[in-house]
Amino acid sequence: MAFIWTVLHVLLFGLCAGAVISVVVFVPLGIYVIPYALWVGSQNTRGKHPELKNEKFFRTVRNATRLYKAKLSGREPIFK
Repeated sequence: MAFIWTVLHVLLFGLCAGAVISVVVFVPLGIYVIPYALWVGSQNTRGKHPELKNEKFFRTVRNATRLYKAKLSGREPIFK
């Protein structure tokens, strides 16, 4: 009986730790990506960068970093 309780406690701890880690990682990344998502939306209404419309989350983060670096350096952003 003690083994079952130990397994349940470890399982509960793992679920809680996973939830906390996902919140700690994805909430800041989501906040980081919001200005980029707004920029992409404004560009898509003008017909620019249609390839960026349906991209995965981590590619969005990478392209957001490229956009921010380009804006800070005064160059045109290049996305891959």
